[in-house]
Amino acid sequence: MRRSIVVILSVVILVAFGGVLLTAGFFQRRMAIAQEDMAVLDFTDPAIEYVQLEREVGKYGWAAPQALKEIGRRKAMLQYWQGDYVDLIEVARASERSADEDAVDPELQVLAANALFRVAQRGPQDRPTLLRNLDAAIRAYAEALRASSERSDTAFNYELAVRMRQEVGAGKRKALSNVVTDDTKTEPNMHGDPGEPPKDLKVEQFQIRIPMDPREMKQSQEQAAGTGAARRKRG
Repeated sequence: MRRSIVVILSVVILVAFGGVLLTAGFFQRRMAIAQEDMAVLDFTDPAIEYVQLEREVGKYGWAAPQALKEIGRRKAMLQYWQGDYVDLIEVARASERSADEDAVDPELQVLAANALFRVAQRGPQDRPTLLRNLDAAIRAYAEALRASSERSDTAFNYELAVRMRQEVGAGKRKALSNVVTDDTKTEPNMHGDPGEPPKDLKVEQFQIRIPMDPREMKQSQEQAAGTGAARRKRG
């Protein structure tokens, strides 16, 4: 009888543990799909998916905080690359008001500082407004560095913002460089500056190298097999 109870309890525990792993797997899969959509600059589907995941994960109580934290980071990243800086600016303000260093996620602080720098870059370029916006970005970068952020790009951006602020204050710089310089260029995205043909080259002369599909590569190898061509050894 005792052995039967032990076996039943073991089965129940294993089933429950398997259910937890299955749920976690589904969560990671949906997060990965949303990340893939973001990678191809499709921001609509991830925005919907993150809201649904946030609602569903919130039901799991003790297991939810870490997952909700990751979803919050992804949502903030999504807003940043869409140019929606309102929530991120509020994160920077909350970081300044709070005496608790653990109250705000350091990753969100970095993103908020970057958003404030974008506001300075895209906003009015008159000297008082520009100095005020740069001061806000510098404070946000300082808060991010104090929050034990070990990202080297944060320190670089902090020094860059300080240097630009000094140049604007000394009259050596009248405005920050605009993200978009003319109508033929688009804004940088999460992969960097969009590519374009060289200026002195016609579009029809510009060649794009597309990697061969693995199935096509295998098929070409199969067709080449048996042709009698001797293989050259390397080395």
